[in-house]
Amino acid sequence: MLRSIVYGRPESCAMTRIFACTATAALLAASLVSVDVDAREDSFALVVRVYDTTDTASNARSEAIRTAAEIVEEAGIQVEWRDCTSSSTESFCQDVRSGRDLIVRIMPEVTPSASFRGSALQLRTLPDRSLQLGVAVINPVTLSGEMATIFQEQVRAVARRSGVNDATLLGRAVAHEVGHLLLRAREHSATGIMRGAWSLEELTTDRREDWQFAPTDRERLRRALIP
Repeated sequence: MLRSIVYGRPESCAMTRIFACTATAALLAASLVSVDVDAREDSFALVVRVYDTTDTASNARSEAIRTAAEIVEEAGIQVEWRDCTSSSTESFCQDVRSGRDLIVRIMPEVTPSASFRGSALQLRTLPDRSLQLGVAVINPVTLSGEMATIFQEQVRAVARRSGVNDATLLGRAVAHEVGHLLLRAREHSATGIMRGAWSLEELTTDRREDWQFAPTDRERLRRALIP
């Protein structure tokens, strides 16, 4: 038996700790359930490892990862989420990465070197202003997703302005950036979680369809990932 942290809906979602994706104006949410599961790592084709370098409380990070996991699972994609923040020495965080392993970093704030307009998620504040919440790095040669980064201070600022729960915003931002990595694309969509800019109105209105993968993106994910 393997002692694991599983993220997702209690009845169906089995995803271990990790976090991947990139965003500019995003939000994240999730909660954590600890369970014993059989050691069957081969049953998961995709692994996302999450590394948090901020002061985010572990329960808030767990809630964010659960939120991201539920969004991805709702699109029909099974992912094992591994939170390696405080478990980096555990075997499931030390395994050699494969081509289907993704990395998500949660960093304190935006740095100049982490700003990539093409795949960045932004909060639309004014017509000429935006706030970057995260970014995803896509290999230009192989088109494979390399790593996603979320900027915690920007997420918290958006959460305060919109009244949305910090962890929920963080989880949504993670799902957006992981979406880039899974789709192997920097482009954004007109609707759904893969919109390139989120507005305060959209955040406060909180329509369910705004925080799910749009039907066209779900189909693209399935074509890309499901044999």
